[in-house]
Amino acid sequence: MPDKEHPRPARMGRPSVAEAATLSETILEEAGRLFFDLGFRGTSMDMVAEAAGVTKRTLYARYRSKPLLFEAVVSTTIDIRLDALALLMPADGDIRSRLVSICTLLLDWLLTDRSVGMYRVVSAESRQFPALARNIHSHGARRAAQLIGRVLHEGVKNGEIEIDDIVFAADYLTAAVIQYPFQQAVLGLIAARLDDAMRRHIDQAVELFLNGTRNRPLPE
Repeated sequence: MPDKEHPRPARMGRPSVAEAATLSETILEEAGRLFFDLGFRGTSMDMVAEAAGVTKRTLYARYRSKPLLFEAVVSTTIDIRLDALALLMPADGDIRSRLVSICTLLLDWLLTDRSVGMYRVVSAESRQFPALARNIHSHGARRAAQLIGRVLHEGVKNGEIEIDDIVFAADYLTAAVIQYPFQQAVLGLIAARLDDAMRRHIDQAVELFLNGTRNRPLPE
């Protein structure tokens, strides 16, 4: 009789850097799916460990609590998407076309069921975890404003616009063009999609903003 096939011995020792990164990605992906489908309260650490195929000990070694895991999920989701958007930053065209392009990219990502669902979960837990909600909100808003700020900085450097405080201007434009329609989608007042009406909103808001920043000759 042929010899029975023996299972390969389990690998001992600590996982490699690549294996650890892959495991963390799997945990965050499965945790995000559960959080956004079932909500924060409807998701348990046991459920995440089972979905990710890891032990509770492994899960808690990386994320000591469910709030910390949730914050990591949302922050990572924001970072991955905004890192990708940063590579699509417009390099050509005038200041108006560049601002319209980056604002359109941002809203195209935000006005999706997943992004709206993510923010609704964050909002639902803001009373119990106010610091968590503040950190997540400021992280996403700050990164979005930084992308817009890069376009404004180039416009100032090229002499297209005059702005004394680029950080303030970027925050202001982000609130008007990005956060306002996104909040409407979160509240269910508008559909979570980038349609013709939303594109007109972007065009009009950017034009109104630029009317206050373009170089004008001083009156004689």
